[in-house]
Parts: sequence; structure tokens; C-alpha cells
Amino acid sequence: MNRPSGKIAFAGGGTGGHVYPALATIEALQQMGDFQFLYIGSKQGIENKIVPGRGIEFRTIWISGFQRSFSLKNLLFPLKLLVSLWHSWKILSRFEPGVVVGTGGYVSGPVVYVASRKGIPTVIQEQDSYPGVTTRLLARYADLICAAYREVEQHLERPKGRFLVTGNPVRMSLQMVSKEEAAAQWGFDPERPVLLVFGGSQGAQSLNRAVSELAERLIADYGLQILWQTGERNYAEISVLPVARHAAVKILPYIERMALAYSAADLIVSRAGAITLAELSQVQKPVVLVPYPYAAANHQEHNARTVAEAGAAMLVREMERVTEELEKALRHILEHPEQAAEMGRAWQQFYHPEAARTIAAEIVHLLKERESDAVR
Repeated sequence: MNRPSGKIAFAGGGTGGHVYPALATIEALQQMGDFQFLYIGSKQGIENKIVPGRGIEFRTIWISGFQRSFSLKNLLFPLKLLVSLWHSWKILSRFEPGVVVGTGGYVSGPVVYVASRKGIPTVIQEQDSYPGVTTRLLARYADLICAAYREVEQHLERPKGRFLVTGNPVRMSLQMVSKEEAAAQWGFDPERPVLLVFGGSQGAQSLNRAVSELAERLIADYGLQILWQTGERNYAEISVLPVARHAAVKILPYIERMALAYSAADLIVSRAGAITLAELSQVQKPVVLVPYPYAAANHQEHNARTVAEAGAAMLVREMERVTEELEKALRHILEHPEQAAEMGRAWQQFYHPEAARTIAAEIVHLLKERESDAVR
């Protein structure tokens, strides 16, 4: 049986949350057929560091987001938009893809729009429970919208194509191990509870300060052990505090082996980025989410609220009383083990291990439909 083939273009960037779902889908497509890929990014986005080394053809367009607060940079936005539309037209005309996939970020806007104008089938993959402005604008042009959450659909006006809840594609399943094995790797007692704290790769200053203020009380009251990723920028500040020298605390600027960290943890405190939540849906443990309050369109709070309302996490907003509220949430989880177990089980509804393959299969279907139309 012949493997499917064809050309597929992806556009997405600005953050890893837009890039890694694209790469996960590309990996799934590579397993399903013999495809030629083109990745279109912006000139300054993180995709410039991630994509080129993976053997995928990479092109950039001149575009950046519109600043929500007053900025002189906004004066260039109309010019950048026109130039990016022209560049997108030239790139797509030269590559001639059978399908174009946008995974979010401002760079996907002109690419997906131009593709729709050229009659090329288009797909949008939205990671957050509240869609970004790019997704909301492109929904009226896309043939298929693949979302991580059902809530996305209610925020889309006049969508053109089908809407499908697929979950977020992640590049690989976490290789979890027993708590005993993981605890030994971090020097922890497997009989005592372990709290994993991380605010993303860059850390979170307010979250770190809150944990530094409440840690010793929780250690004294519950025998808690803490595995704590501070982020590179905050490590120097936190590592000199008395709590950092406590025998029950292990502080790292960055945790490379996240699967081991998740395996050791009994409860978790984290931000609420889309990719983090996709990982947590695999881990399925009680979580306190402290969403980053300055994310675009406040999407982290929307994500956290969706998960919390489903019973899978507790939501603590970053504010003046964040230390008090975080401590209250952690004490509640530690003192109610049955409810903590229910929280872990509630993550199952957000777990979509086949997300990448599901989206890839839909892309292949669109590709075959277009080929059939061309033959007729």
C-alpha cells in the first residue's frame, strides 16, 4: 500500500507553546506518510532557535504583534502586515502546499489568510481555552479548527469550517516511573509527600517569593519535601535564602528531567500555559495553578479556570495575598487525600494522547480531498 505524500506548510511562533504543537504534528505526519514540510515563522520568534536544526525547511516573514498598550512600534504594524501578506503569497506560490496549518501566534495570521485566498485548505490548531486574536480572526477562513478545549467554539464568530476537540499535541509521552525510584533520584524520602514547584523555564518571581515564605511552615506541619525550579533569572536570589539550605528542599534553576520530577511529586504548583497543562493531563496529580497574569488575552487564567471548574486543579490568582491563598490551597490538598485523588482522576478528561495523530489524520484527509478535486 502506497504511503500518502504531498507538501504541507506550517506557520506558528512567538512562543514554544505555538511551535511545539506544530513539531508534534509534523512528527505524527512523518510516521504516516512521505511528506515535504515548510515551516514559516517570524524573524524574531523562538521558532528561529527551535525549527532550523530539525531538518525542516524554514522561511520567515516580517511581522510582529500589535501592542495592546501605546507603543511607537504600532506605527509600523500596517506596513509589516502588508509586507507579511506579500511575503506569504510569494512563499506559498513557490512551495505550492496542499494544506497550510496555523498553530498560533501573529505569524500564522497572514500565512493562513493568504492560503485561504489562494484556495489552499487550511487548518488552525488552538492550544488555549480562550482563543487568541489570531485564531478568532482566522476562524472565518479555516476549513478545520482543532482545539484543546470545547470552550473555544463559543468564542468564534462565523467559523467557516468544522470544529474538532483534539487536545494539544505533545511531542512525546512522559516516561513516568515509580515514586520510590524518582524520590531516590532527588534524594527524597518516598514515605513523605513531595511538592513540585515550577513557573516555566524562566521561573516566576512572585511565585518563588510566595513559596519561600510558606515553605518552612509546610515542612514543619506535614513533613513536606520540595522540589523547586526557580528559573535561571531567580535562582541567585532564592538560593541564598535560609529555606534553600533546608534538608527537605532541593532548588534548581531548571529541571531537565521533568518526567522524574513529575514522578516524585504528590502535588504540584505551576503556571497554566497550554503545553504545561497538556503535560499535567498525562501526570494526573493534584495541582494548584497560579496563572501568569500578563499573558496575552489573559489566556493562562482562562486555561486555569477551565481546569479548576472541572475539578482537576485549584486556582490561585497572582495578587497581594498570593502567599496566603497558595498556602491555604496546599494545606487543603494535604489534609484531604481523597479529594486530592479525585483531582488527579479529573485530569483524565483533558488527556488526549492521540492529539497529534488525530490532527495529522485530518490534514492527510484534506490533502487527499484536494488531490481528488484536482483530478476531477
